[in-house]
Amino acid sequence: MSDAKTYTEHQVTEAAHVAKDLILGEIMCDQQWEDLLSLMANATATVLTSGLAADLEEVVQKNYGQELEEFKSDRGF
Repeated sequence: MSDAKTYTEHQVTEAAHVAKDLILGEIMCDQQWEDLLSLMANATATVLTSGLAADLEEVVQKNYGQELEEFKSDRGF
C-alpha cells in the first residue's frame, strides 16, 4: 500500500499562491521580486499540468496573456 498523496490542480495552484503570500507577509520585497514570486507560483501549476513540458513562454502566455519579451519588458526584467 502506497502512502503517496495526490493533489488536484486547484490545490497545487492554491498552495503555490499561499506560499507566495506567506513569504510576502514576512519579507519586504520590491515590485520586481513580488512579480517573480507570482510568476513562480503560476509557473508551478502550468508546468505541472503540462506534464513538466511547459517552457517560460507558455507559462507567461497562459497566465499573463503576453509574449515573454513583452512580459519581461513591462516588468523591467
